[in-house]
Amino acid sequence: MAETFVSANLILPGTYIRVNSEGLIGVRGISAGNIGIVGQTTAGAAGTTRTLSTASEAEEFFGAASVIASGGGRLNLTAQIGELYRNGARTVFARGVTDASDQTAMTAAFNELIKDDVQILVAPQMDTAGALAVIPPVVESAENNNQDLICVIGADGADAAAIQGQAQTNDRIILAAPGYAVFNPGAPDTPVVLPGNYIAGPVAALVSSLAPHVSPTNKVLVGVGDLAQRFSYAERAGLVQNRILALEQRNGTRVVRGLTTDNGGFSQVTTRRIVDFAKAGTRQVSNAFVGRLNNERVRAALHSALDGFLTTMLVDEQLTDYRLEVTATRQDEINGRAIVNMLLQPTFSIDFVAVTITLQ
Repeated sequence: MAETFVSANLILPGTYIRVNSEGLIGVRGISAGNIGIVGQTTAGAAGTTRTLSTASEAEEFFGAASVIASGGGRLNLTAQIGELYRNGARTVFARGVTDASDQTAMTAAFNELIKDDVQILVAPQMDTAGALAVIPPVVESAENNNQDLICVIGADGADAAAIQGQAQTNDRIILAAPGYAVFNPGAPDTPVVLPGNYIAGPVAALVSSLAPHVSPTNKVLVGVGDLAQRFSYAERAGLVQNRILALEQRNGTRVVRGLTTDNGGFSQVTTRRIVDFAKAGTRQVSNAFVGRLNNERVRAALHSALDGFLTTMLVDEQLTDYRLEVTATRQDEINGRAIVNMLLQPTFSIDFVAVTITLQ
């Protein structure tokens, strides 16, 4: 028999069973670090999204990696994906285009790419101006359609002052600098120095390898050796003040401070990612209740499912505290609304250690 009934249906003698399964609803796994990359490849490999787990799979689908030393140095899509895996990436969704300078083609490729389960977008081959023109509008459109993404863009300014001028205030943009050197198979003793836009790949990979609440600040990019330029203390301070994710060489190549280009509440990369994670879990739980009864019993089950998810975030140290309520007035019930109110206190990282030394 069906697992629901109403008393008026009880005509023939027998056992009628109603199963209320709302209490079993919970959060399944949530992806937080899948990378979506678009880059230039051959015509035969373009136009299809590939899901990758290793750099060797990229070679199989998109052809051999190549490093071109002329013109300031550049990498094809396979080499760009290799840089992602050298710096900690795990799951990569890659899509090729025949011309990475064609903004219309790149926009179309990203719009196809975000149909997959991606959270971080990157196009290292695009110069900074092109990437800022293409990727943020895609991210904004996705957010308006209930898909939360961030993008990592490399700054190709000639010096610190030029890089500062490239910052575009946006809580979903990470603007990284400077460029870096890669191994040159054609001349092993002469590394190829890549322009600043290519640092987007390693930084995106680093962010993807971290849990949402773990800050990139002071983390080492294991696949990045020499930087294209080394900023002075004053230059690093200026970059950080202008919300640039700057890199420095100090016992490895490190992130000075993990920032977005936002000048408000989402200046920390972790705040943006924690909130996006909370939104993803809340959306997943809440969608499972759409179409169910809007009464006290079902709303209590919705509260329990959301509370379980937020408790997990608390235990995992993504939150320091939260408050939750699920309500509905009679008018809300008539209009099909269940009202959820949350107060979240995301975790922050230690950026500064202030020490006072008292001598006696």
